[in-house]
Amino acid sequence: MLLLVYFMASGPLQASPYKPQMAADSISYTSTCTGQAVSFSATVFAKANFPDTVIWNFGDTASGAFNISDDRTIFQPTHVYNTPGIYTVTLHVVDDFAGVFNLSTLVHIVAPVAINFGPDITTCMGDTITLSVPSIPGATYIWNDVGKTDTSQLRVYDNGTYTVQINGCTVTDTVGVFFSRIPQLELGANHNMCTGEILELNAASQNASYEWQLNGLVLPETTANIVTVSPGGTYTVAVDVLGCGIYRDTVVITYSNPLAPSFSLGPDTLLCPQQIYTLNASPAGATNYNWSIGSTQSSISVSSAGTYWVFVNINSVCEVTDTVIVSYRGNKQLDLRDSTICVGETLVLDADFGTGSYHWSANPPLRPDQDITDQSTFYVYKPAVYTVVAQVGNCVYTDSCTITYNDSLHYQLAPLKDTTLCLGEPWRLYVSGNANTYTWQDGSTATSFDVNTAGTYFVIATNACTTDTSTLHINFRVCDCELLMPSAFTPNSDGLNDLFRPLHPCKMSEYRMSIFNRFGQMVFTSVNPLLGWDGRYLGKAPVTGTYVWMATYINTDTNTRKNRTGTVVVIR
Repeated sequence: MLLLVYFMASGPLQASPYKPQMAADSISYTSTCTGQAVSFSATVFAKANFPDTVIWNFGDTASGAFNISDDRTIFQPTHVYNTPGIYTVTLHVVDDFAGVFNLSTLVHIVAPVAINFGPDITTCMGDTITLSVPSIPGATYIWNDVGKTDTSQLRVYDNGTYTVQINGCTVTDTVGVFFSRIPQLELGANHNMCTGEILELNAASQNASYEWQLNGLVLPETTANIVTVSPGGTYTVAVDVLGCGIYRDTVVITYSNPLAPSFSLGPDTLLCPQQIYTLNASPAGATNYNWSIGSTQSSISVSSAGTYWVFVNINSVCEVTDTVIVSYRGNKQLDLRDSTICVGETLVLDADFGTGSYHWSANPPLRPDQDITDQSTFYVYKPAVYTVVAQVGNCVYTDSCTITYNDSLHYQLAPLKDTTLCLGEPWRLYVSGNANTYTWQDGSTATSFDVNTAGTYFVIATNACTTDTSTLHINFRVCDCELLMPSAFTPNSDGLNDLFRPLHPCKMSEYRMSIFNRFGQMVFTSVNPLLGWDGRYLGKAPVTGTYVWMATYINTDTNTRKNRTGTVVVIR
């Protein structure tokens, strides 16, 4: 392990004229509502990691024994206030290392406002809905709309369930608002159908009820669609859209005696991207045509998805009709993804793209009975590159994936055991192994973690097979004034470990350090422990290798001279 961060004073330590301004410790809380569990926390625990005493006082004497929390392991207690008011919350912390802390804050607890929005609201698209709650002087408002409206009124434009927080507490009611769409009601043109032909009328609308009439008589059907019957007549529909009103349309559908000839546009069709498809309408006796796209030809070319219908006049007497739905697969492709599974596990690849044929292959090849199959799924039992060719209708798709097998999880956290460091000494934890991811206690995912404070540190290692956790504890102590030098450093100008100098602060005077290369030439000297060597010699870039250092200083605590020597490795 490389210990490459340095702290040292030059000569007798003197008080600095500059003192950095430190942010004051504070108490925070998650709610200000009666009847809710309020969670408290404090910034002081960032430095008082292992306190001997932690006493919370929630200022709520009416709660009796629940008013005090004196468990030194509870850093984030909860408390329920049942009565509105202003409460003084205090925290007393004693930590042998960090010191004694006394914090306090005022918490203004309020009761949720009793609101009755009334029944849910259904109105017509384009209408304006305004929700209101009482305007309370000095109160804060936050509605649950997208814009987090902060006034006592909310103008609603979208479907949803709405409520509001007043002074941080959610009121006691919610209201649903639903906007009905104005129907696009169109029963179509009048038609004279051939006997035996089936024609369905469609009046489907959102949030509506239906009443159908035939020749002025109310029909029993109350659905959005009805099938016309011989001899037909005048069909009228009344569509009552909730919140919008009643909309009507009328069409005349009659039937003639000639029997309808056999006629079909074919089944619903799935097409490939850019494919052009021909719909042909040629029943016996056809005399003219009326397509949904306005064409009067016997066939049309389709190049986009949609619902297509045609009315065909038979011998200029009556009509037949048919409808077909044309869909496109668009740019969707097969999506076999590379995967890693554990030794001993199996995997099923799924290329289901619809009814069609499937040809699988593996590299390296598997057994002959596994290498080719017409199934859309494929059973994997060994690592390989797997490829499928899928033909669905006229569309042909190909995709591949690489399946690898992962070994059991092996990793190591360095150092291997709990460690005590000198106060001010930097330390870096390292983790290595075959895990796919490493996650430290703060959520970071690097393979190393810099330690600056005492505490418990852990890393979660995960691969495709399993997850495991390693934990160790780091303590700090005040060290005697012994010169502690790193064994290596990396002068690559990345801002980390670029200098070679003493590692931790110490009371010393008459400090001098010199560094020599393997030829005995002095490449660096300094009388200031804060001034480190950047690896250069005579202005030239650092040269990788091992160097000898010699240092002398007086320990001002004992007034004794110390002479030290050692080696340092320059790593590029």
